[in-house]
Amino acid sequence: MKNKHLTLLMIVLWSVFSCAQQNKDINATNVVEYMAAKVKTYDKHPMYAIRPLQNNCIFEILVNDVLLYDEYSLEKAGTPIEINDNILKSGKQTLTYRLYPIGDLMVQEYGKGDTVTTLKKNTSMSLKIIRYDDFKTGRGLSDEIVIAEHTSPVKKGTREFIGAGLPYYEHTITFNAEVPYENEGWTNGQDLSKFDEEELEAVVKKRNLQIGELYQNKELDSLVRIEHVNGLMYAQANYRTKDKLQRIYDQYKEDVLKDKELQPMEGYQMEFYGENRIVMLRYSVIAPPYPWSQGQPALYYTFKDEYGTLADFLSISLYLPKGKALTPENLQIL
Repeated sequence: MKNKHLTLLMIVLWSVFSCAQQNKDINATNVVEYMAAKVKTYDKHPMYAIRPLQNNCIFEILVNDVLLYDEYSLEKAGTPIEINDNILKSGKQTLTYRLYPIGDLMVQEYGKGDTVTTLKKNTSMSLKIIRYDDFKTGRGLSDEIVIAEHTSPVKKGTREFIGAGLPYYEHTITFNAEVPYENEGWTNGQDLSKFDEEELEAVVKKRNLQIGELYQNKELDSLVRIEHVNGLMYAQANYRTKDKLQRIYDQYKEDVLKDKELQPMEGYQMEFYGENRIVMLRYSVIAPPYPWSQGQPALYYTFKDEYGTLADFLSISLYLPKGKALTPENLQIL
């Protein structure tokens, strides 16, 4: 049931179309025109990306403490992973990778081996952070400028991974970025870790269920207008053209209007990101309730197509603007 490509698509869709929150005149008919008119143009369009290469582990990558990419299979990324979504403005940025044991992936993939519960001596993560000076004029290998490189550390005097024997390892590096835009993003959010945990989780779950009901009922106009202060930042950070926005919207509309069945939210955990300003409900990476739910968002629905029953996971990242009371309606979607 797990479908990473659909998960990533839903992140983009929520990001692009939820900025029309305060304008009740925005609807499914004119949202593309609205967004295209709001995206600024620049002399150059710098884009940052990463090339991760893992060995004997699964992993997650966060940029500026916000989850950006995950890989819970043995597959290795073949193309660069763009990270401008998480770069709010020029200056110092952080990149964090989290490494986890491969579990029973060898058994699943090759029918041999044991379940691995700790990181191994030969576990490693190598990263290149690259920049394209102008995203719109060149994205080939010859246009890549490596601005930072990193390889996971080893124990002194050996080639053994420093985190060998651990069930989890995390490491953070910094790099500098220069972009022509400046977005507020989640920086105006409250520290959610200061709220009562049970109260916060209840409110966050209710907000997720509200969104899920809109999908269940195919309420396209309501979804287009859903409250979200910073939705425009993703379109701006990725220099979206009107044609690109239209293609994204066409897929978005198709997903909203298809028949679907919202699934119960249970067995998840609450996680904080963005220096505790962002909250998500997700299934555990280490001990998910079902194999297909590993690391996935807790809100999802199932649908049927020619391939059988599939699932769309709705990645809902929420933050509470400063000065706002903790209610489902005040939680904003990133």
